[in-house]
Amino acid sequence: MNTDACSAWLVGGTLAATSGIHVIQGPGLYGGAPNGAWTRIGHNQATAFRLLRDKRRVVLSANHGLYAWERGEERWLQLHDETLTEILAVASTSGDPGLVAGCPYGVATATRDALGAARWTFHSDALGPDERYTNALLVDPNDESRWLAGSEAGVVVYSDSGAHAARSNLWDVPVRALYYTCDRFWAGAERGGLFSSEDGLHWERMGGKIEGAVYDINEADNRLVAATGHGIVAGDAEGPWQRLGPRMLFATLAVDGRDPQRWLAGASPGGLWHTEDGGQTWNQLDGFKHVRAVLPPEEKA
Repeated sequence: MNTDACSAWLVGGTLAATSGIHVIQGPGLYGGAPNGAWTRIGHNQATAFRLLRDKRRVVLSANHGLYAWERGEERWLQLHDETLTEILAVASTSGDPGLVAGCPYGVATATRDALGAARWTFHSDALGPDERYTNALLVDPNDESRWLAGSEAGVVVYSDSGAHAARSNLWDVPVRALYYTCDRFWAGAERGGLFSSEDGLHWERMGGKIEGAVYDINEADNRLVAATGHGIVAGDAEGPWQRLGPRMLFATLAVDGRDPQRWLAGASPGGLWHTEDGGQTWNQLDGFKHVRAVLPPEEKA
């Protein structure tokens, strides 16, 4: 494996390459650069939902598990147990393994057992099915014992490391994306567009209405940018949202921290798309069929 998972662009998706009737590559995590080749990282063939990178690892949440590629290792390490499956969301916190995971069955955290395996405990058992079904997670940057969960019912706020859960007023609508910037929380909903909150409990819609669901939120050059069911949108959260690029279901959008004009966006179906001018012009990168997670390179000091 020649690709450095910490310094490369990472794409969780399906890269189809055929030889005759045989498909020789499929779902997994790929590393590379927009204008170069893409290499599978390890032998994991999971369908990725989310990616995160912290000081010691890259974490992949996927359809059949939770995995880490740690610095100095050349293999995937399993982080899930038999109770944690189809992990749709993951966020980093302190401790070991230092993760909060979200899945259709709720929000969970883990501790290590005597053999060093991660054993997961759910914090959502008292909630209804739609409240438990977690699409997105965000750890409060001001209080890591407080977590926001975007569920099929709306935004649920967990406090005291999952001991308590409270409904926000962003309710009766599925929430698919969460983000934090400018001292505010941001949420992308199935309908209605982008919402913002100072405390995670009281929300208001920002900017104009957005067509379709919002699946990912990011920022670039003092603008919010979002991946939606009908394309990429950008704006200042006050006026109308501007649609950029092709009209298709974009599941994810990543901005290069070293160059805020360079974005990679993943569509499912539709593959991987790239812009070098802040969304004004786009080109499709060859090979990918479905992309649900993209992570930009590690920023250099």
